[in-house]
Amino acid sequence: MIYPRTFYVFGGGGHGKVVADIIRAVGGEIAGYVERDQSKLGVIVEPGGATVVAFQDDLLEFLERRHRLPGAAEAVALAVGAGQARLELLETIGDALCPALIHPSAVISPSATIGPGTVVLPGAIVNASAVVGRAVIINSGAVVEHDCQIGDGVHISPNATVCGSVSVGALSWIGAGSTVIQGIRVGHEVIVGAGAVVIRTVADGITIVGNPGRILHNKFNY
Repeated sequence: MIYPRTFYVFGGGGHGKVVADIIRAVGGEIAGYVERDQSKLGVIVEPGGATVVAFQDDLLEFLERRHRLPGAAEAVALAVGAGQARLELLETIGDALCPALIHPSAVISPSATIGPGTVVLPGAIVNASAVVGRAVIINSGAVVEHDCQIGDGVHISPNATVCGSVSVGALSWIGAGSTVIQGIRVGHEVIVGAGAVVIRTVADGITIVGNPGRILHNKFNY
């Protein structure tokens, strides 16, 4: 994969620093971080490294009018934790300026599909014929097995395993170290707690915890 040379990283928290590491690992450079809060302009995100060079409105104006910011970058990396926020930013910025970012140590099948705005962190695996949507986080050491369908804005947390032919609906969060067994459908806006084992279909808006997984909360109160 050929990447743009320079990036703005949208989000200056811990996840932003991890995404910046991916950019550098693929040979890119960080033009600076972008935050929503104007008061953070000039804040040093990494010791001796990049600072917050713009806040959200500056970036959106640049993208809309093609004005040049100091050291303007060629692309934007989404490094915001909230799935809905990532999707909204991707809609505003556009797919063409938000390429998927894949750490060189991740293993991606040639037959897998990775959507724009998605980041795949070190040691993750995405296997044959898996389809990963837009603005997804596949975190460190996570496994997305063959024929999975991962919806837009999903977060697969560190060391989580999504077994073969699983579908995960948009904006769901699969917690650290959890397992979704093969063939299961996980709905939209589901939260799977850390270490949980999902053995049956999960409806939209459910929070599920434990081994075997049990319902803790229903967001939509059906």
